[in-house]
Amino acid sequence: MRVKLETALTVGQLIELKSANVLRVNHEYQRGLRWTEIQKRMFLDSIFRDYSIPAFYFHVKKAEAANISNTFYDIVDGQQRIDAICTYAENAFQLIDPSDTAATRFPNFVKDITCPWGGLRYSELSVELQDKLKQTQIVAYMLQTDDENEVRDLFIRLQGGTALTPQDKRDSWPGKFTEFVLRIGGKSQVPKWYGHLLFRELVKGSETRRRQLVAQTFMLFDSVRREQRFPDIKSANIDEFYHQNVGFRESSVEAKRFERICDVLHGALSGKQKLIGHHLLHSVLLCDSLMDEYAKGWERKFAKCLHEFERRCQEASRAQKSGEESEFLTYWPSYAQWTQTQADQGRNIQTRHVFFASEMIELLEVVRRDERRGFSDFEKQVIFFRDQQQCQKCKRLNEEHDVQWSDVEIHHVEPFAEGGRTKIDNGALMHRDCHPKTSDDVAAFRSWWRGKVSPKSPASVMKVAGGVRAALPPDGTEMKFEYKGETFGGL
Repeated sequence: MRVKLETALTVGQLIELKSANVLRVNHEYQRGLRWTEIQKRMFLDSIFRDYSIPAFYFHVKKAEAANISNTFYDIVDGQQRIDAICTYAENAFQLIDPSDTAATRFPNFVKDITCPWGGLRYSELSVELQDKLKQTQIVAYMLQTDDENEVRDLFIRLQGGTALTPQDKRDSWPGKFTEFVLRIGGKSQVPKWYGHLLFRELVKGSETRRRQLVAQTFMLFDSVRREQRFPDIKSANIDEFYHQNVGFRESSVEAKRFERICDVLHGALSGKQKLIGHHLLHSVLLCDSLMDEYAKGWERKFAKCLHEFERRCQEASRAQKSGEESEFLTYWPSYAQWTQTQADQGRNIQTRHVFFASEMIELLEVVRRDERRGFSDFEKQVIFFRDQQQCQKCKRLNEEHDVQWSDVEIHHVEPFAEGGRTKIDNGALMHRDCHPKTSDDVAAFRSWWRGKVSPKSPASVMKVAGGVRAALPPDGTEMKFEYKGETFGGL
């Protein structure tokens, strides 16, 4: 990185460059505007008193398009000061009047100094004072490099003595995990970091707090999945995780899975109560298990059950403080206590989660999925002959479509994802190109299938390949199968 010292710039030129959008804020690593009005007023007062102004740092960037080139300057350090100068030049606020003790307490030696700018807006200043402000010289360091990481590293070093929060600093760190957290947590000044709806709409707290929560939640999610452990999620641990994941890939299985969980939770909680931080942590981990191991349907009840869980926690906390009895008193030592004491320690998070998961599963009344999704060759054969080698989706549409064995697929009438069992009486023959894919197609087929079941009627018996005996009724709607002494079907 090449650095050029520029001492000929003035405050007036800063105002012009900012007004022309040549001087820009790079929101990718800059925090938002934080100065209060009193901080801005004090800074302008310092300029008029000829106090030294800290140096500015600008990253020189050149852009070319349609054979036209232009130069821009990204603000690396000095965003708050430049905003104060420019907004004052737009008459946004008055300067401090030292004689007004209600505004700010100045030492006596300051009050004794003549202050012709005190209490005035920019347009109210004399021409001489306006010129004095605009002609004030500043020192700027012009950084020339194509490596953004060098600029980010310098930014972190420059902020070492300021009140940046730990997450503000992480937001400027190099690496793909930084971008992942920014994109999921959101940063309103940067359109590409729009924030996942779960965090943007349903998580309490500031944007900075939400980004920290994204980092903490993903740390837990990743560690539990990969290592079966609950790590501490203190600030130092988050820093370490960032450093370890500089080569993070947003296309990884874990990243995609995390976003999918966020989608599911947003759908389950949209329009409901906002999430407290610890509820989000445990909901993400629980959702990771429910999505694979339990039938769908729990999503519709999740918000109600989470609300009930929190109600029980609050009742347990009140009972603990008052010494009263409560049927939910175990919620205190098993969960609520550890949201108030050492809440970011891994062992306490694990204690909470074991209790949270067991209680929520009971409240949700979840149904474990059939672990066997695929039909066996025998079951396929039975269904193949039972359905007379006809694609049942086509039959529903009053079409005939013979299915060759090589094209056989068996459709779960009651969807596997909703608890449907992998059993012969829940299977229907399909040509592989006809298998229902949309939820509307699945629902329409299920309704038709249920309607075609009729009371049992007299049946004749025919022998089919593989030793299967098929009971075929005269109307073709009622069938039974016998195989090695066992009866199947009944449709």
